[in-house]
Amino acid sequence: MSEDRTWIEDGLIYSEVIRQEYGGNNCVISAGTVEGENKPKVDCVYLRLEKDSVEPTVLLLRPDEMQSIAWVASGAIWSHLMAQKQPD
Repeated sequence: MSEDRTWIEDGLIYSEVIRQEYGGNNCVISAGTVEGENKPKVDCVYLRLEKDSVEPTVLLLRPDEMQSIAWVASGAIWSHLMAQKQPD
């Protein structure tokens, strides 16, 4: 990543490690690590959803929760693609 994407908000330090822009660059899904004294003890990663100038949604997650999101999202995409391949 060419640009440092670390910021502090509500006493938490967010360090972005991956981002995907879409929709003409006005929408972003990103994820990374979170540190700080105010964070829940077991939550160490975040998922941030930004869309069309709406206040971003930020989820603080445990690693297993993040893996579960990836798993169910890939299952939803797979099901969608398989449904498109069905003969008429």
